[in-house]
Amino acid sequence: MIKKTTERVVKCPQCLAPLSPKHFAASIVCDYCGTAVQLDPTAVHAERFQRALKEWNDPGTHGYETWWSLEKSHWAPGPLLARGDMTDVYAAERARTPTERVVMKVLRDPAHLPLFEHEWQVLRDLQASEANGAPTFAALLPRPVTRGVLRSGPFVDHSAMVLRWPSGFLHTFEDVRRAYPSGVPAQTTVWMWRRILESLSFIHRSGYVHGAVLPPHLLIQQGEHGLRLLGFSCAERIGLPLRAFHPYYQSFYPGGVLATRRLQVEDDLRMSALCIISLLGGDPERGTVPGSVPAPLALLLRQVGVGEHVHGNGDMAWTLRERVGEVGTAVFGPPSFQPLVMP
Repeated sequence: MIKKTTERVVKCPQCLAPLSPKHFAASIVCDYCGTAVQLDPTAVHAERFQRALKEWNDPGTHGYETWWSLEKSHWAPGPLLARGDMTDVYAAERARTPTERVVMKVLRDPAHLPLFEHEWQVLRDLQASEANGAPTFAALLPRPVTRGVLRSGPFVDHSAMVLRWPSGFLHTFEDVRRAYPSGVPAQTTVWMWRRILESLSFIHRSGYVHGAVLPPHLLIQQGEHGLRLLGFSCAERIGLPLRAFHPYYQSFYPGGVLATRRLQVEDDLRMSALCIISLLGGDPERGTVPGSVPAPLALLLRQVGVGEHVHGNGDMAWTLRERVGEVGTAVFGPPSFQPLVMP
């Protein structure tokens, strides 16, 4: 019986002619085209490399006792951060070294998979946006890491996505409303509103409307002036129908959105004003602002909330951002550090 052997041929990268390297030679010249081929002393045999990679990617190698596997990646779960309409949102970290802090969104009902997949695609589109200011403002939005189906842990076979999670963003506007039932200080809402409008401006320049600027989708940074906008499953291209809405927050949606279900940038601006009104202790359904809020700021909030101050051309979100800054300076003086402290 003749035993078959596999012959491996080293080829010239220039002309693909076979090479005959000498033992311990650092380089060889191709006999056909004259190309000098340098051997790479750092090259590792594929089998050895795969074995080392598998060991490095094993959470047990790094001391983790519990992890959830998402396709070929592994994540150590942390506390439940929120329970949305479609997903449970957990803090997590990559179960190896070096690690990274993330949030993992786990889909509860597969019937919502189309919206879940749509959110992922919107976030990918926004990260790839070439709109003015993209390098700065895309970093302020949820940043996709990976997605797939969980292969271990308590949610086996559930779809999940992993998003990068900056530190300090723990409380939603809904949390703030509960902590300050009489309303937060009016001066604090100036920078909050401006941060919302900055993100909306970039989203609009990228061709999208968020469509769900609501209290549970707005996160504040503890002790700083940071704010993050979440909830992109309802986002859609400008002028297209609204994919879904949150019935519990129906009073935050402009009437035209629910009637026609076609999104315009003005809808996001009006919803942002209603969120600020609710944070001040006002009534978003009626657009009423507490009497303790300085008159110029209260007037601007009412006008935007009912759509009287959001018509025009160009970047309306950025124009409104500038107007909010002008009103804030006129009422409270030059901008100052006014973080919101949660009790």
